[in-house]
Order: sequence, then structure tokens, then C-alpha cells
Amino acid sequence: MKASPRRTAVLALSLLFALPAVAGCAGSTAQFPGSAVEGPRRDDKAFGAQCPEAVRNASGMRALDAVGRMPRLSRFAALVDRAGAADMFASMQNVTVFVPTNEAFGKLPADRREELTEPKGAGDAVRSLVVAQDLTKDDLAAGRAYPTLQEGVEVRTAAADGGATVGGARVVCGSVTTKDARLHLLDALPARRG
Repeated sequence: MKASPRRTAVLALSLLFALPAVAGCAGSTAQFPGSAVEGPRRDDKAFGAQCPEAVRNASGMRALDAVGRMPRLSRFAALVDRAGAADMFASMQNVTVFVPTNEAFGKLPADRREELTEPKGAGDAVRSLVVAQDLTKDDLAAGRAYPTLQEGVEVRTAAADGGATVGGARVVCGSVTTKDARLHLLDALPARRG
């Protein structure tokens, strides 16, 4: 009997949190939990005033490659590197990644920025920005809470002025489809519920 996508995702998440903190670093064979998400990618058009550059750069690329080509996302790329999560990202499929822009990181208080300089803080932050589901604009506008890959942490979404918010952060460009993920670019780091 085939396992449901939800059960598969829950199993993958439980395996992730059983791994040591260094999982995903160079040389690790750990899989990113999103790799277990099944089902076809749903159609959705990119939305938001700041989409043209993101859409142009993301077409047919893997998520981290697309992020790396957008200068305004360099702080997120650095966060993934600091977390040692690049290898894990390479194995994901059909997940949603909430990507704070450089301006979003600039809004953080000094103590939170300091926390993100440590590998553990960076890893927790990266996991709290990924949902093991393919979330479209309609999903975000539905006003639900979605569990992230950070154990016990979820983000709440809501409709806002024809767009959406995620944990209170505005989606400035949403539904950017890459080869392996759907990206929603945010103007702040979303508030986490735990």
C-alpha cells in the first residue's frame, strides 16, 4: 500500500531530527526532507511587484542556483551556506521555500542577527523557512498555519491586498517556480509559532 504524501513527509521529518546537527554538510549523505514530497507541481502564476527579475532568473534552475543569481537574496544564500544545508537543498523536490530578501535581514535586531551567525541558529532558521508542501498563492491566502521543517515551528499565512503574508511578512514576489521548489520572497523574516 502506498504511503500518503503527508505520512511520507512526517516520516522524513522525523528522520531529519534524528540526524546529528552536521547533517547536510559536505560529505553527508543525509536527504533534505522535502525529497519525500510526492505529487505533481501545481500551476500558479508568479505574483507581486518585484517579480520580473526573480522569474527571469529562476526558469528551469534549481532553487539555490536561482537564489545565487539574485543579488538581493545574497544574505539568504549565505545563511544556507552557514547552516551547511546546500547538500540538503540539492535533494529536495516540490517544497515551498520562504526566502527573505537582504532588506528583510537588515530589519532584524542585533541579537537575532548574531544568532544567525552560528551554524545552529542558521540551520534552525533555514528549516523554519521551508514547508514540505507545494504552496500556491491560493494556499497562502487561505489563512492557515503550515508546519515547517523546524520541529515544532509553523508559519501562518494570510491574504493581504491582493497578495499574501507569511508570519506577518509580506510576499513581495510569490510563486517563483524553480526546478525543485516554489519560492516566495519576503520583506521580513516571518514570525514563528511554536
